Amino acid sequence: MGKFFVSAGIGLVSGVISFFLSVTFLCFALLLAGPLSHIRPDMTLTYKVAAPIALLAALTGFTISLVRSVRRSS
Repeated sequence: MGKFFVSAGIGLVSGVISFFLSVTFLCFALLLAGPLSHIRPDMTLTYKVAAPIALLAALTGFTISLVRSVRRSS
């Protein structure tokens, strides 16, 4: 049961980190793309795109850490 909670913690942390990194990267990308296209970009788009990325990162981190801990104990 401890392996599950450790894997859940790793998944949560990886999801949060990837969310904030994605938001930061996408903000810079939109700030650069705005002047090139002569429009003011919608910055809420960053949250809409970063949320699925964070969910995917959390699930991937959880799965990889759980599989590695189960294989290590066998």
